[in-house]
Amino acid sequence: MYKAILIPLVVLLINGCSQSLRPLPPQSGAAEHCAAALTSLQQLSLSYSGMQQGERVAKAPWLRSNRLVDYYRQTDLNETQLADLLNLMSQLAVTSLNNEARLIPASQLQEWQQRFDINDASRFIDHCSQTLVQQQLQSPDKTRRWLRSLPEDDDYQPLARVAGIYPITALLFKQGVIREHNRLYQQPETLQDSQWTTYTAATVSTTAPDMDSVTYNSLGMPRLPPALQQSLLEYHAPLWRLPDHQPVNRPGTPYWAEGELQVNSQPVSFTYISYGIHHSQITLQLNYLIWFPERPAENSFDLVAGQHDAVLFRVHLRPSGEILAYDSIHLCGCWYTLILPTGTRYSDHQELYHEPTFVLHTDRGRQQISLTADSHLLIASQKSDQPPPVSTEYQLQPFTRLMQLKTGDKYRSVFNRQGFVSGSERLERWLFWPMGISNPGALRRPGDHAIRFIGHLHFDDPQILEKLGVDSD
Repeated sequence: MYKAILIPLVVLLINGCSQSLRPLPPQSGAAEHCAAALTSLQQLSLSYSGMQQGERVAKAPWLRSNRLVDYYRQTDLNETQLADLLNLMSQLAVTSLNNEARLIPASQLQEWQQRFDINDASRFIDHCSQTLVQQQLQSPDKTRRWLRSLPEDDDYQPLARVAGIYPITALLFKQGVIREHNRLYQQPETLQDSQWTTYTAATVSTTAPDMDSVTYNSLGMPRLPPALQQSLLEYHAPLWRLPDHQPVNRPGTPYWAEGELQVNSQPVSFTYISYGIHHSQITLQLNYLIWFPERPAENSFDLVAGQHDAVLFRVHLRPSGEILAYDSIHLCGCWYTLILPTGTRYSDHQELYHEPTFVLHTDRGRQQISLTADSHLLIASQKSDQPPPVSTEYQLQPFTRLMQLKTGDKYRSVFNRQGFVSGSERLERWLFWPMGISNPGALRRPGDHAIRFIGHLHFDDPQILEKLGVDSD
């Protein structure tokens, strides 16, 4: 008797929960058509290119997420803020689907368009995303609950840490990190007599961009016109210094040749803009990436050597345009460096299972970044408003170019379906896996960078500076 009562109640409870956590209320015919078409397109993207930007939102292909979205969706959103958050997620999905559509074989994309009676794919993606967002906004309370129920993105693997006896192995790794930091702090003196080669941006803005006219949405995010975005990137574009001019130390441009990802000698810095949160205030992040053909082996037991190497430098700005901090990683997520302007308050943590941070200091302004030869490790950063008498120019290009490399009559991304750069795998992955990071040492797409072997932190965590202790009270 009890079973006869209990089972239907459980079924009703499950059904009730699943109803309230669906992304959409009952749909119109147009919404159903849009949802079906975008679901089909996303499946094609997953099959041929994988997720190139953002994180998939289950059963909602018109939206994508990232860690900034994760931050906002756990807050108490009024209806205007809810609309702005969904529009942010929608724009990320629209941009990503349009980029990924170019990576789908033309015959498959044409078949998709014919199946859903689509003439202009880009316009259809944008229109359908807006239509489905508006449908969600008709049920704001359900949409808020659904957003809060979504899982947070996490690039750590807890089971690997369990299998790798993390409480013991982490302490051994920590000692290795401390030794490596001590070695890097000594590098500037070791390399002071090197014949440095400096790379400067071909287009440099010397006038500080005017941020006074910038408007903000209800989440506090700035609305930046394309011209202002470019002006910011040019104004803060760093100088890169390498101790020699060997081919392995020349930043170049990746390209596909005969199925292999190669790097030519045309120096480029690939740029994009992202956002963070510092003491509840939005911050602007300017990202600059340079790419090298390889990291050559220092000896026959070098576990971190391999094809391709790339260094990402980031400038954190307050809404006023004032520089808050700088930081950097290699595109594997390794070698995180925090660079603090003079006078910035900072308090590092001292817990046992806390990876110490490699910290450098500088004055505010355009930075000259010094890297080591071959390993391309960042060892110094200093203000340098004027380029040296002799330098090599590099071009600023949007980061999305890396996901749209021309190969014959097709396009191909540097990132494979799993989000890695194929061929950049390192032998260290066989030793470092107990730290819970997938394929450690391999270059990977933005959004997938777990930057600590000991502890838990992502490069795109919007509160990264606070968590590191920057400007702490």
